[in-house]
Amino acid sequence: MYGVLISVAANALILKYVLENERNNCECALTWHHNFIKLYAPVVIFLSFARLLFREEINKSMRTALFGLIFGVLGLVSFAYSITLIIYFFKLQRESNCDCSRDWKRNVLAYPLVIIAIAILVVIFLTMAFRNRSGK
Repeated sequence: MYGVLISVAANALILKYVLENERNNCECALTWHHNFIKLYAPVVIFLSFARLLFREEINKSMRTALFGLIFGVLGLVSFAYSITLIIYFFKLQRESNCDCSRDWKRNVLAYPLVIIAIAILVVIFLTMAFRNRSGK
């Protein structure tokens, strides 16, 4: 549940950030990355709420081929979205002449990196714990 809430909060901030860049006519930040994020962030927010509210129904529907295919495609697009967030974050960080995009919310674009780092640390910790247990 907390993961869903973090996802909703992060994507709401990301959406707010890209919409503010658009409203402020921040031309250096208005790339295809911006457009993709602007379109897909609301989808992520909606799907996160749906997953929270309809967890059991979604799990049951995953057993059907059609919904399995739909969720598979959404998974791939979500993966592309995460990669796009990371690329967009580094692109804006690198551009020294894009002052209009500087905002603390820009750092939220890197949240997939934080999730990946935490996942790697958990895997390393579990691997070490498993090795220590099996070695006794």
